[in-house]
Amino acid sequence: MRTHSIRHFGKLFCVIFCTIFAAASGSAAIVWDLNPADQNAPVGSSSRTYTVSGFSITAYGFDNHAGIGTAHDLYYKSVMEVDGAIERGLGLVGTPNNELQVGMHFIQFDFTAMLAAGMLHGQISVGSVQAGEEFAIFGSDTLGTLGIQVGGVYGSAFDNQYVSIENFGQFHYYSVVSIADDVLPVSIRADLPPVPEMNAILPVAVLLLIVFSTNVWRKRAAKLA
Repeated sequence: MRTHSIRHFGKLFCVIFCTIFAAASGSAAIVWDLNPADQNAPVGSSSRTYTVSGFSITAYGFDNHAGIGTAHDLYYKSVMEVDGAIERGLGLVGTPNNELQVGMHFIQFDFTAMLAAGMLHGQISVGSVQAGEEFAIFGSDTLGTLGIQVGGVYGSAFDNQYVSIENFGQFHYYSVVSIADDVLPVSIRADLPPVPEMNAILPVAVLLLIVFSTNVWRKRAAKLA
């Protein structure tokens, strides 16, 4: 009987402890869909702000002139898949396939507000990456300036797959660029930071839980003695 009680409170302790720890250390992902209404039409502007759960990012379309951009209107693209690659995302008006062409364009994302909120692990998903096509991510601290490449070059194996932005937070602006043929940004994702209040009370909560469990166990053990 005593052994049963010890096991019971041991399990209870583990469950409560894990619940508190998960609440303190866990983080939720925020996803910004770049074509949320699944449209196939011009955006009507060279920029578009997306707000999810109160967090905003802004996308800008540019023609590329040796790393310096001039505004180019954005386009919501949504058509059937081509050779297994998704054809739904944010492109440009009047370009072949309404997509980013090699060396000619880039779509830049302003992550300033996201970074100010302490968000972590920024990622970008790019579509329309068929065999032989590639894209890369560039970082800059100036709107309309392409900046420098961060990370590697990604081919068709990464079609519609999230790619982590290396050293995320180093820059305020990140751009998607076609390295071979044409590509189409799909979505952005980042993690909310852990709740600081929960991290602060975690040691106290664990201590109270230990004291509570110990007292209950002693009382139960005394009754069974």
